[in-house]
Amino acid sequence: MNQKLKTFIQYTFSIVLTIMFLYFAFRGTDFESLLLILSKANYWWVLAMLPPLMISNLFRAWRWEYLLRPVKKGIRFRNLFSSMMVGYMMNNVLPRLGELARPYAIGKLEGVSRSSALGTVFIERIFDILSFMVVISLIPLFYSGPLTQVFPWLEETGIWLTVISLSFLVLFTFLMMRRDLVEKMLRFVTRHISPKRGKLVEHIAHSFLDGFLFLKEPRLYLMIGILSVLVWVFYIIMVYLPFYAFGMVEQYSLDFASALVVQAISTIGFILPTPGGTGSYHYFTIQTLTKLYNVNEEVARSYATVTHAIGFMGTMAIGIYYFVKDKLHFGEVARRDLTVDEQPKVG
Repeated sequence: MNQKLKTFIQYTFSIVLTIMFLYFAFRGTDFESLLLILSKANYWWVLAMLPPLMISNLFRAWRWEYLLRPVKKGIRFRNLFSSMMVGYMMNNVLPRLGELARPYAIGKLEGVSRSSALGTVFIERIFDILSFMVVISLIPLFYSGPLTQVFPWLEETGIWLTVISLSFLVLFTFLMMRRDLVEKMLRFVTRHISPKRGKLVEHIAHSFLDGFLFLKEPRLYLMIGILSVLVWVFYIIMVYLPFYAFGMVEQYSLDFASALVVQAISTIGFILPTPGGTGSYHYFTIQTLTKLYNVNEEVARSYATVTHAIGFMGTMAIGIYYFVKDKLHFGEVARRDLTVDEQPKVG
């Protein structure tokens, strides 16, 4: 299957999934009531979610520096942040494209191996899923309502996500530690291709595993853990502040603990392959607010629509700014073939 066809299929699947979730999220909407609620909302509280969004992304960029430190020391924080925001902007265009955009951008700005950077992005995603599951496991401490009745699949899905994530973590940690076995496997795989091409494939594989080298430096673990917690704290603040915009604190007694629950479940919308969580974020946020907290459906739809729009546009604006500022090119960002950019070192 050629790359253009794969990209077309990926786009089509993403669009179909987005339309499906938007349909279920807004099915039966009373648009007159929705527009009335939107017109009366206090948008200063909505805009107040932007600083926590920025701070959470700054902490994510700082955490990424710790993951990349064994690959290259002294990476400029500005380049880490810009590469990350370009990646998130690209995820708003096509899901998972951002995972390729970040390595491309940091490689261009800092000379970091694209394969090594991709390895750090891959393990970051594993950490995100594991930390997401930790937050999900904390929900019973803050909510005692019908969680399993509303989301009966949540527990089983969580178990599978945890098992799969830990399996990948163990596998790649083992391969990173046992490069001799990797060499043998690569020789077996590349025996039918040219020596030059085989050497390039080996280089890319080892560079990718270099993205896991931080696991050999336990002194980095504490800061990575602290920064991961801070990222989630500011995500929850970002969810909490717009509650005031729609009177949800006064009318429905939603508090910071409620924001943790909403944040945890709405995160599923960003795990699914929709552009920037469009549709999927709306659906899970609305379901959480209406089914768990008895929030009026149009209020919940208003909250989901506005918070998603602000987050989406904020990410796009910052990402586009750095994309233009750093003279990046969409064709190079979207390239899937690492062999175009990676060259083994000579000598």
